[in-house]
Order: sequence, then C-alpha cells, then structure tokens
Amino acid sequence: MGRIGPSRAFEKRDFHRRWLTLHFVAWAAILVACFVVNRSFTPEHFWLHWVGLAAGVALAIHGAVFARSTLATMGPGDGGRS
Repeated sequence: MGRIGPSRAFEKRDFHRRWLTLHFVAWAAILVACFVVNRSFTPEHFWLHWVGLAAGVALAIHGAVFARSTLATMGPGDGGRS
C-alpha cells in the first residue's frame, strides 16, 4: 500500500519554508516601519541601516538553518553524478 500523506522530510522542509517566508515578511515590515519612524522623527540622523544590518544577519542565519535542514532531508544523493 502506498503512502497516503506527505513524507516527514517533506513536512519538515515545508515547515521551514513557511517560517522562512514569515520571517522575510516580518523583516520587510519592520524595515518599512523603521524607515517611516526614521524619516518622521529623526530625519537628520539615518539609523535605518543598523536595523537593516541586524535584521539581515538574523534572516541570513535563518536561511542557513533552512538550507541545512532542507539538504539534510533530501537523502545521500550522489552529488549529481549518475
């Protein structure tokens, strides 16, 4: 009898993909909100790049975790050689 639902590996990749997408949307929303605050209250001092740097590092770490967990669920493979 065949499998009825998706594999655990697929579910794990899908879980990480959804969280990475949510993290990216939150990252973009925070940067837009900070841009508005920066331009509205302190236009003479541009500090948004520091927020963007911190958020970018967090997003990169999340992306690395996603890539590592995705590759780990794809099986041994042969590196593209047949």
